Amino acid sequence: MVFKATEDVVRRVMPLLDQLATESVDKARLLQYLSACAGADWGVLELVAETFPSGGRSGAAGERESRAGDGEQVLTFRDRATSAEHQIRYPACLPREIEYLVREEYKRLAVARPLTVMAEPLFKYLYQSSHCDHCRWKAPENAQIHRECHFAGHPVNFEPMRLV
Repeated sequence: MVFKATEDVVRRVMPLLDQLATESVDKARLLQYLSACAGADWGVLELVAETFPSGGRSGAAGERESRAGDGEQVLTFRDRATSAEHQIRYPACLPREIEYLVREEYKRLAVARPLTVMAEPLFKYLYQSSHCDHCRWKAPENAQIHRECHFAGHPVNFEPMRLV
């Protein structure tokens, strides 16, 4: 059932969306963007154009320009089955420096492969300063405890360091 599958994907990716966006509209735009990019990676959609606020336009995905800090980039995706085109705005809540990592994490969560972990650079970006730096289990000898957090995709074994 397609609806159930979509509902399951949203449930699995919601913790990731919650880390990156606080407003519902931003979460929705982020989900739309990540879904479209995953669809392009999987061959269901095709990125046909990118438009920027200055009126500039680049061609297909292979000619993508890097516009750091530009939250108004509009991407046009074409459905390969129906040829319908959809324009999607780059989500302002998605920092460019982790965009690739977030896209890969979305795909990992969307397919629900067993026994996979969140990429360490993304985990560090999201949780290093808020949790890992202050956790009593941060020493290298606790690698298994760290790995459990990476499997969960969020700090599950976080315990604040005890002050002596």
